[in-house]
Amino acid sequence: MNDSGVLSRQRNRAGVEKSAGAVQYTAKDFQLEVLDRLEEMQSLAQSMEASWDKKLEAVKEQRLLKFDSRTLIALGALTLSIAGYVIQSAGTIARQDSEIEATKARVVRLEQIANTNTEARIRTEVQLGELRDGQNEIKAMIQAHDIASKKSQPAK
Repeated sequence: MNDSGVLSRQRNRAGVEKSAGAVQYTAKDFQLEVLDRLEEMQSLAQSMEASWDKKLEAVKEQRLLKFDSRTLIALGALTLSIAGYVIQSAGTIARQDSEIEATKARVVRLEQIANTNTEARIRTEVQLGELRDGQNEIKAMIQAHDIASKKSQPAK
């Protein structure tokens, strides 16, 4: 109750006192009045608490929205950085893969050249061997011809 309710109650009692004699203000009346005041204070506190909670929730929501937007911006920047790194890494890997494939092709070509050179060298060595044999035969024939011509010439 408010102050006007208490005053009207006191006036009513004053009128009763005059008409009915002296009614005393008892401890029970005091307790009831204190309880009424406590109820008023409690309802006022509850309404203030509810109002405060609403304001606090609004402030928290605003902070969360700011935090969320900042977080989203930071996550976006982080995502872009990671994407750039991945793209750069993919480009590097692709370049390295193409260099590896080119090196493999060069190795295969060099092996083919080496095989061809080896075969050519072997053929050349065989031919050189045959030439040496031919030279040796020619030398032997020349020596045999020289020996035969010396024997066939009369001694002077």
